[in-house]
Amino acid sequence: MTKLSLLDATDLIEASYAGTNKADIHTEIDIQGVQAQFLNSGILVIPGTNEFSDWFDFNLNVNNANAPESHGFEVVPGDSGALWHAGFLEHAQIVYTFAKGLRPKFIVGHSLGAASAQIVGTSLKVPTIAFASPQTCRSSARLHGEGWVVNICRVDDTVCHVPPKFLGFRTVGSRYWMQPDELDGDEDHRITNYRELLKLKRIKDRVPQSWPR
Repeated sequence: MTKLSLLDATDLIEASYAGTNKADIHTEIDIQGVQAQFLNSGILVIPGTNEFSDWFDFNLNVNNANAPESHGFEVVPGDSGALWHAGFLEHAQIVYTFAKGLRPKFIVGHSLGAASAQIVGTSLKVPTIAFASPQTCRSSARLHGEGWVVNICRVDDTVCHVPPKFLGFRTVGSRYWMQPDELDGDEDHRITNYRELLKLKRIKDRVPQSWPR
């Protein structure tokens, strides 16, 4: 199976944010604040939060925060019966509807896009690289298809620790943590600095350099 390097994946995400990949886009969506791009290479790119409304529509999604089972985050079942953070599932469902007929070769996502990528990659059983991944799933049982997904996280990135594990949330797929040299209290969520850490030898020794391995 063809592999995609993690560094190349970070470049694809950065180009999506910068808008420098227009010539590479086969088709794309921008629906209800959800953006995704299907490239000529067959790679689906899902960028993260880039609109203020995303925080309320998808990231926080605390409309039913008083429900006993929500613990401050609305939780809903997906088609498989697994429980998901409601905002992340809503985002992923829009991307899935866009992507399922395109048959992507790879999926890459960052931040909110990484949350969506976990769900879409698992559903489509497509090799998926998710950077700065929040914890999306509230079912402990391993899902059929989540072995296709890898999550790359920084220990100083707050997004990678929410919703909290002690509330039962987890990432879908395998997860690798990257440790900066010094933690000075300032988190770094930008894809640019994820890429810079991936270049370091001590990180290369611990994190897969391509996916699937």
